[in-house]
Amino acid sequence: METASEKMLSHSVIFNGGDSVNIGIIGAGRVGTSIGKYLSQYSCHTVTGFYSEHYQDAVESAVFCHTKSFYTLSQLVLSSDTLFIAVTDGQIKNVWDCIDKPSARNKIISHFSGSLSSDVFTLASDYSIYTGSIHPIYAFSDKFCSYKELHKALFTVEGSDCFISRMQELFTPLGNRIFTIDKTQKPLYHAAMSMASNHLIGLLQTVTDMLSACHFDEESACTLLKPLMMDNLNTALEKGTAYALTGPIERGDIGTVETHLNILEDREKCVYQALGRQVIRTAKRKHADNPSLQEKYRLMERILTP
Repeated sequence: METASEKMLSHSVIFNGGDSVNIGIIGAGRVGTSIGKYLSQYSCHTVTGFYSEHYQDAVESAVFCHTKSFYTLSQLVLSSDTLFIAVTDGQIKNVWDCIDKPSARNKIISHFSGSLSSDVFTLASDYSIYTGSIHPIYAFSDKFCSYKELHKALFTVEGSDCFISRMQELFTPLGNRIFTIDKTQKPLYHAAMSMASNHLIGLLQTVTDMLSACHFDEESACTLLKPLMMDNLNTALEKGTAYALTGPIERGDIGTVETHLNILEDREKCVYQALGRQVIRTAKRKHADNPSLQEKYRLMERILTP
């Protein structure tokens, strides 16, 4: 239940949207710098400045975002009403421990970790500090360029009502959609996002290596793979995985699958088997009313299990 002071702040956040928010950023890496540039360039709010363990990094980001750099964390905290902690997951708790809690009273504090929740901000409510986490579903590949496409990013958030309202105030006007998540589900959520992003690259590298063994150079391999992968992925995302599913596993072609397994190297075989078992799950659902295929899927599961 919200305290009286939290309800008052929440009312302020929601109904005083014309007031400029003063945003301090702790950390001057790719995420912090990109968020700072994005907000300073496109929003009506103020990026107070940057603080970093290495002052020169804060200077570099501040110059890029046309704002200030701070020598001390306490100076940044006092100058801001909203604080973004943009450091590695392992450093978030250390930064929180270094913040003077009375000076952060009635402020909003967030981190950007996809796997950690707002529980890292221990005893925040004792000081009427409104905390949460916000995770951009976006690959920050370049410190000075990633902000340009950040308007396309979706965000997941969890935390106090005041925190969520503040994040909506900051990012919704810029075109970003915000989804709330149960904080207890963040590790599972982040594992899913990591697999969708990074493991997909691992799959692409695996099949590129296989085509290399067939004497295709990398450019030719990507030329072959792009329409196949993009069309299938787009279909799956638009119409569902079952609709997009094709190939020897779906049609129950045990002989072809056995041929594949016999030709693959051990590393490739492990990937094929693991993903193949997932494909069978989808195929079973797609053809639930076909007893003949269901029997073939049961047989295929055996040969796809190491």
